[in-house]
Amino acid sequence: MRLSNLPLIAYLSKIRPGEKRFLALVPLTGLATGLAAVGVVRLMALVQRLFWGGGRDLLQWADAASPLHRVLALFTGGVLVGLIVLVFGKSMRGHGTSGIIEAVTKYRGYISMNRTLQMAGSTIVTVGSGGSLGREGLLMRIGAAFGSLMARRSFTTGNRLNILVGCGTAAGIAAAYNAPIGGALFALEVVLGNFALESFGAIVVASAMGTIVSRGLLGNYRAYNPPQLEMLVSGWELGHYVLMGIFVGLASAFFILAMRAGEKSFDRIPLPLWAKPALGFALVGVIGIRFPHVFGNGYDTVNLVLREGIPLELILVLPFLKVLATALTLGSGGTGGLFTPTLFVGSVLGSAYGSWCHHAFPNLTAGPGAYALVGMGAMIAGTTQAPLTAILTIFELTGDYDTILPLMICCTVALLVSRLVHPHSIYSQSLLDRGVRLGGRTEQLVMDTIEVRDVMRQGASPVRSSEPLEVVMKRLLNEGRKELFVVDDEGRFKGAITLADLTEFMGRPDALQQVKAGEVVYPDVPVLQLGDRLSDAIGHWSQVSRDRLPVVDGLESRRYMGELSAGDIIFLYSQEVLGRETRLARFDRTTDGGRPETTYVELPKEYVVAQVKLPEHFQGTTLRNLDARRRFGVNVIELKRRVGSENEHRIIPGPDTELRAGDGLIVVGRPSDIAHLADPARLTEAGETPLPPPVPVEAPQPEHN
Repeated sequence: MRLSNLPLIAYLSKIRPGEKRFLALVPLTGLATGLAAVGVVRLMALVQRLFWGGGRDLLQWADAASPLHRVLALFTGGVLVGLIVLVFGKSMRGHGTSGIIEAVTKYRGYISMNRTLQMAGSTIVTVGSGGSLGREGLLMRIGAAFGSLMARRSFTTGNRLNILVGCGTAAGIAAAYNAPIGGALFALEVVLGNFALESFGAIVVASAMGTIVSRGLLGNYRAYNPPQLEMLVSGWELGHYVLMGIFVGLASAFFILAMRAGEKSFDRIPLPLWAKPALGFALVGVIGIRFPHVFGNGYDTVNLVLREGIPLELILVLPFLKVLATALTLGSGGTGGLFTPTLFVGSVLGSAYGSWCHHAFPNLTAGPGAYALVGMGAMIAGTTQAPLTAILTIFELTGDYDTILPLMICCTVALLVSRLVHPHSIYSQSLLDRGVRLGGRTEQLVMDTIEVRDVMRQGASPVRSSEPLEVVMKRLLNEGRKELFVVDDEGRFKGAITLADLTEFMGRPDALQQVKAGEVVYPDVPVLQLGDRLSDAIGHWSQVSRDRLPVVDGLESRRYMGELSAGDIIFLYSQEVLGRETRLARFDRTTDGGRPETTYVELPKEYVVAQVKLPEHFQGTTLRNLDARRRFGVNVIELKRRVGSENEHRIIPGPDTELRAGDGLIVVGRPSDIAHLADPARLTEAGETPLPPPVPVEAPQPEHN
């Protein structure tokens, strides 16, 4: 059997180079994220050792420290975070995950590596000094930034760039908790918002790679180590899990509101940004004088709760103290993840409810540890509104199938109650406060990421309101349009005029010359703004029966910029969502800030954009000598050149640009003409025998009489 006949080899030989790059980047993203996660974990341990004397078991070291040490350690951490804010001139506040979701939904997967490194310094200090946030936020952010960077460097755009961002996120959370299943589901359910087959396989592979690397270098550790627990003593105990789901759902909504209140409270404090972390962290240190359990990740405390090693009196107050400490840390400017504090609060709430159940019905209910474990999942479901992630993450911690049924019931109830009380998750709430709206389906996300400015066209020039109706009518008839838009002398949009509006003036030449367009204009025309998303623009067509809508720069200035047609949106939807060929050519470029920008250009019906690869035996020549326009009837608009084994360089060619074997020419032309250009024999001949320069035609000389 020939090697080329193997299914895998045959498949790889058929796929395009861009797909091969994507397939290679998926495990590389997981590998890079895993290595970065190992480095961050070890660096956090070093920082924690500097603050507390030990790199693990923070509760033990904090409990042994003096009250003054507890306050000073947090205060010093706040001062260092403030210095980072002062150096970079912007607040580092946040938990990372919202920024990843915003990048996917608004910025086409662009995540700044510089901003990520700045957040890394703040997070390492925040968590290492004892701030009440988790390390998983940074690990996810670094993984997402790696995925975004490698995708952009390899010229991967569109949905695949977003998938690579999800791959990095999955690998980051998998490395943080040694939970590849939970990491993959978190990326799919929370970050990408869908379980499309194209995303699923790639994210699972990246999550597995991140876990393999972290296990190989850090050991097969587990952040949480629950003992073997009996989850269901009797069937009717499921009713208790339903009641606990209601209780935890209410607590989830309270947790989200508390985080938001913490941020808004510190925003109102009249202090500079760099001074606020010191204040907030110091207050956390004051809480820790009596209750050091609120410091840091809280892994130690949660493991004690699962093993029923903390007295009930302390269990009852820890949920409120942990929420307060987390709100102070985050609101004052700390950086870190909220996933870990959420698990902490869920465990103590579940333990408190389980203690009451077991005390009231000792022979019919499981112990507090079982309820603490389920409470962790329910709290995650209620705050993130990602029930599958919550259920399978907790199941992955235990590997016990008996936990599935209580988890499913409690997480579902907590999710429903939390949504009824507060419809937004802990991640979407901060995005909504910044005006970022999330779409739940792939097609909605696509239409949300494209703005009106990307698709609008100039269209027919507008009519001045001072022009007579005679001019308007001639233009409508000559241009074959149903309506024209009207602007004033300063270019502000005033409304529209249709041919039907002019029927009463037909046959009255005097009226057509005397009446101005501004006197007949219909003003109640919905307008679009340059920054409107296409998902919003679509809704305007439900208000009116028009083929086109005007685009203005803003609702106050209303300066006319162009028009958007319903046909353009249909073409775009067909191309970007359904994957069909249309007459819209898509051009991607990178702005000065590094963010991707897309422009759509409509081509004539018989024209397409395609890539032609120069054969390996192609002799070097210039674009001028190739003369593709005269020889083949096509226009070369871009050149792709391989640099090294993986990288690709894009060039906007000029007449003297040298063409090399293996270059890819991006051309515009008719399919038949492009096919002629793509013929290797014709290309070789064209490279060897350039056309002679055109013979100038002499102008005829005038005859002299």
